[in-house]
Amino acid sequence: MTKTLPNYMVSFANFYEREEETRKSYQAALSQFGYVHAVEVPDEFDHSSFLSRFGTFYPGPSRKLVDDIMPEPGMDDVYYGSNRKALLPHTEGYEFSGLPPRYLALWCVTPPVGPGGETTLFDTQPLLESLSLPERKDLQNRPFSWVSSAGLRRNGLGQEAKHPILGDINGSALLRFSLNNILIPEGSEYAMARSFLERIQRAFEGRHLAINYKRNDMVHWDNWRVLHSRNAFADPQRHLKRIQIRDLSDAREAMGHDR
Repeated sequence: MTKTLPNYMVSFANFYEREEETRKSYQAALSQFGYVHAVEVPDEFDHSSFLSRFGTFYPGPSRKLVDDIMPEPGMDDVYYGSNRKALLPHTEGYEFSGLPPRYLALWCVTPPVGPGGETTLFDTQPLLESLSLPERKDLQNRPFSWVSSAGLRRNGLGQEAKHPILGDINGSALLRFSLNNILIPEGSEYAMARSFLERIQRAFEGRHLAINYKRNDMVHWDNWRVLHSRNAFADPQRHLKRIQIRDLSDAREAMGHDR
């Protein structure tokens, strides 16, 4: 009996026999939910080549196109993506001077032994569509300072930029989000931004999806609308690969800004 997968999951077990159908199902899930989880991925599958159709890869703070996400010794005392502690919900690249990556993808080289280590995802699109006009204008027009994580700053890879929380890029909504690396000054004029962050956090806590990894599994999401985080884990052998993907219509290099 064939196992029925949730709609956000796509089996790659027969990818080479049913490539076109698999790609269509994958794109449909990514468009509908903002994320897709590829499972039953064969060992010979080329994750990087498959993802290249979604845009150009570009490096993040580490300057690598394909990052190895593994716990780094001596870094468990700070907030950092390459340790074993939990991460707060966020989008990636909020501290970049230009546009953040449109897509992020992770695939599993070595899943963790024991509990924890899940990637958690939450699609903010319904909540963004429910914003009132005053809320939307405030979030689009009021810039804030954003800084890199404490771990990146310790490693000399920190960046800082100033952006509003919401943007509009060629008709596509762009959300930048962090609970601990956005600098919001004191004052009643910032109450709407604080309320928005709190509302998103509550929604994330109540409705996020947790991805348990098996070897070769791939998770791919729209970074302009989907928040991600990670549950804490103990196994130091947990190993993921990560790629950041520039949107196909991203004029970042020519424009130098996003507004």
